[in-house]
This record gives sequence, C-alpha cells and structure tokens, in this order.
Amino acid sequence: MLPVYPKVNIVPNALANSFNKLKRAIAARGFAYNVGVLAGGTALAQGIGVLTAPILSRLYTPEDFGLLGVYVSIFGILLAVNSLRYEYAITLPKADDEAANLLALTLLLVVITTVLFEIALWLLGEPLAAWANAPALRPYLWLLPLSLLGAGFYQAFNYWAIRKQAFGSIARTRFTQSFAGAVGPIFIGLAAAGPVGLLIGHILSQFVGSGGLARQAWQRDQAVLRQISPGGMWRAARAHYRFPVISSWSAIVNAVGLNAPRLLLSSLYGTDVAGWFLFGQRLISLPLTLVGSSVGQVFLGAASRLANENPAGLEAFYLKTARRLFLVGLLPTALLMLAGGPFFAWVFGAEWETAGLYTQIMAPAFLVQFVSSSLSLIMMVIQRQGAQLVWDILRLALVILALWGASALGMDGTAAVALYAGSMVLTYLLLFGMQWQAARRFSLQNHPVAQTQKVTANGEE
Repeated sequence: MLPVYPKVNIVPNALANSFNKLKRAIAARGFAYNVGVLAGGTALAQGIGVLTAPILSRLYTPEDFGLLGVYVSIFGILLAVNSLRYEYAITLPKADDEAANLLALTLLLVVITTVLFEIALWLLGEPLAAWANAPALRPYLWLLPLSLLGAGFYQAFNYWAIRKQAFGSIARTRFTQSFAGAVGPIFIGLAAAGPVGLLIGHILSQFVGSGGLARQAWQRDQAVLRQISPGGMWRAARAHYRFPVISSWSAIVNAVGLNAPRLLLSSLYGTDVAGWFLFGQRLISLPLTLVGSSVGQVFLGAASRLANENPAGLEAFYLKTARRLFLVGLLPTALLMLAGGPFFAWVFGAEWETAGLYTQIMAPAFLVQFVSSSLSLIMMVIQRQGAQLVWDILRLALVILALWGASALGMDGTAAVALYAGSMVLTYLLLFGMQWQAARRFSLQNHPVAQTQKVTANGEE
C-alpha cells in the first residue's frame, strides 16, 4: 500500500502568487499604458498634420491663417462656457447614475448655449471682426456655432469614455478628428481660394468622433443611461455647482488668456503676424498636444481614483508625472530653439521663416506650458478651483500687459512675441508651484497619520 502524503498546495500557491504579482504589475503600468493608447491612437493622425503642413503653407497665405487664428480664438473662448464645465464633473461621482445625469445635463447645455451664441454672433459679428482687424472673417462667423456644437458634444462623450476607461475608443476618435482636420483643408483649398477650407476643416475636426463615442456609450451603458431624468439632472447640477459657479469663470479667464495673444496680435499688428504666430504655434503644439492631452486625460482618471482611494499618494504621483513630461519635452524644445527659423523657411517656404523665428522665441514657454497645463486638472480633482481662477486672472493680465505694452512702446511683432513668451514662462512656473503645493497639502491632510490624529482629537473633544 502506497503511503499517503499530506496535501501540499505548492503549485496552486505559486500560481496564485504569480497571478497576484502580474495583477500588481499591470496595475502599476496602467497609467503609462493608457497614456500610450491615447498617444498612439493620435500619433499617426498628428503625423499627417505635420506632413500636410508644407502643402497647406502653399495653398493658404499667412493672412488666411491669421483669419483662422481669430476664428479659433473666438471659438476657444466660447467653448470654455458652452457647457458650464459640467463635462469635467462626469468622471468624479462614485455612482454611474449620477454621472449619466451629468452627461445629459452637459449635452442639454451645449444645445442651449449654441443657439445663444448664434444669435450673439449675428448681432455682434461685424464689430467683433472690425475690432480684431479681420473684416474678411465676417462672412464666415456663422460657422462658429457649428464648431461649438460639435466640440461640445464630443467633450461630453469623451469624458464619459474616460470614466469608463475606454481609452482605445478615444484614441480612434482622435485619429479620425485629426485626419479630417488635416486632409479636409487640402481638398477644399484646391477648389476654393481664401480661408474657407481652413475653417471648414476646423468644423470637421470637431464633429468627427462624437457619433462613435455616443453609440458605444449606449451599447455598453444603456441600462444606466436609461436612468437619466430631469430630477436626476437637477440633483447632479446642484451637487456639482462649483463647476459653473467657480470653474466656468476660471475657464473663461483661462480661455481668454490662451486665445488673447492671437486676437491681440491680429488687432495690433495685422492678420499676417497673427498667421505666422498661429502657424508656428499650431505646428509645434501638434506633438505637444499629442502627449500632453493624452497624459492630462489619463491623469484626470488616475488622480480622481487616488483622491478617493489613496489620497496620501497624490503628491508623489503628480511629481512623477511632471518629471516624465519635462523629460519628454526637453529635447524637441532644444532642437526648436536651435533651428526653428531656417527649418521653417526650408520646409514651408520663405514667407514662413518669421513663423519659425516665433517658435524659436516661444520654445521655453511651450515646454513649461506643456508640463503645467497637462496636469492642470489636478486643481479640479482636489476642489481648488479658486486658486486656479486667481492664476488665470494673473496670466490674462500679463498677456494683455505684454502685448499692449509692446505696441504702445512701438515694438515690432517679433519683440511683442518675445515679451509675451517671457511672461508665459513666469506664469506657468507659478502654476506648477501652485499645483505642487495643492497636491502636497491634500496628501498631507489625508495621510493615515494625520487622519488618526484628527480622529483622536475629535474623540477627545
């Protein structure tokens, strides 16, 4: 008779341990993986944007790009308030039904504000175009609400997809958006002169992708989306009132600060200077936006989870992400500073050399902005919108002071851009410091030791 040995679960335990280690490794790589999915999904399309730039520079003049710059600037300012920032709240609730009502609320606000903006542009379009020194844009201003409607719908479904960690779907829509925005203006530009091709390309890039994200949301989350109700939307709106009350004002000031340079350059120096500025800014922002927006959206989801589950680790996560962003942006910034002007003249034509010079001047500001802006959503995660608003006001004041001051002193467009670049370096360094300190304070306040001391103090009271 064979001896009976006791059961030893060495193999199952080993497998279990290996499986747990694998899960921890995947979780640890989750942030980088999700960033890679988003960045990879748009890399090809952004590459198409870069490759088609030499064609666009020969189909359209600096003045055409200047008109696009004014159009995009007005669009950017209005987009900041077309949903009262409720789209950012979609990722925050623990319950899906509350988030679904926020999604519906966001879509409703987009429709309402689009109608109001159409009326306002019909009444004020002519004086607005005259102030921006871009009267040729007046016949096209009616297109702006179309861009706003497409962008508002996309933002709403985009943040729902972020909540559901559907980064692959977001990457696919980014590809189609970038492709439409890059290729559309070429075909239109071959058939029609003027800025119309650039403007319609902008509209196409805003609309493409919304339908796919909406269809996927309905197929995957139909049960929870059926729970949307007027009462639920009202309760969600009240629960997240800080977004329209505080964040929307911050968003307006932020959007004006970001878009005022193009408007002021056009108004003070002409659409050709604004066109050179926009062309260089747009081309350099393609790779920076590719990484920065991808990091920012994944960072929002990861930081929101940390704030709920492990708030003490938020500061370390913020600094780790900031270091990686700085290293990613350092090399292209250095290359841009060394060879921006001659490179632009060689690739895009002699009339675009000034655009390259502008990018050389702006390169350090691009790097600091790339790091700070990519992580700016941390202020919403930890509910520090008030501090963000203060910074937005300061940045706007410095933008106006730099460009108006340059004009008043008789400086040319190049000197004005240089003065603006210096002000941006200072303000974005300040923003980084504010974000770091806010994350540090949040982590310290929610550290297990601090929580224990707080409970003990309350118990003694």
